[in-house]
Amino acid sequence: MISSGFQNFGMQHLGVLALIAGLCITLVWVTRKLSSEGKKWLGRSLGLLLACYGVFFYIQQGMADALSWEYSLPLDFCSLVLIACILALFRCGPFFDEITYFWGLGGTLQALITPDLGAGFPSLDFILFFWSHGAILFGIVFILAVQNFRPRKSSVLRMMIALNTYAAVVGALNALTGWNYGYLCWKPAVPSLLDLLGPWPWYLMSLEGIALLTFFVLALPWKKKMVPGY
Repeated sequence: MISSGFQNFGMQHLGVLALIAGLCITLVWVTRKLSSEGKKWLGRSLGLLLACYGVFFYIQQGMADALSWEYSLPLDFCSLVLIACILALFRCGPFFDEITYFWGLGGTLQALITPDLGAGFPSLDFILFFWSHGAILFGIVFILAVQNFRPRKSSVLRMMIALNTYAAVVGALNALTGWNYGYLCWKPAVPSLLDLLGPWPWYLMSLEGIALLTFFVLALPWKKKMVPGY
């Protein structure tokens, strides 16, 4: 089967979004039927699913002779969320839970709505993109439904500090090398929400405000249930 060009909100896009939503609902239903031990192993299985994506990605890139410093390092936003999600599913600490929830839910949903894709199904790029972002969303649903995630009172501030630290470090590396991890130096070639936020560097400032608003909105459901701590 030959893949066609990917079209935002075309039949393929809407179909895979519906599939991911259905699988998230199924995941919640399944977890209610499992014992504590079963839930633990399901979480680890989801973590391994994400780790397998990373391994497969690098194997595929290596076989295609496409590994490069410019595109293959795990320095883009979604790669860091993926790593944090794996660690959260293996219960490595509340900081990784927060990164997964705040960064993951805000960034992954945006990526799923406006994918940076040129080819549709069944291209490998299409499969890998929705495999990684869909599995991250499953991980977020799991830590909410099973691991009883609760933000800490300083979560929004901590997530903004972490986000700006990422932008400063990766942005400096981009400036030194000519790379564009995190789209910190220019926008993606395909249409995205960044197109609505003005030219560089103004869209970065717009993203700062959007991130802060997004984190506050994501924290609102937990306002009375936040746990103490820093």
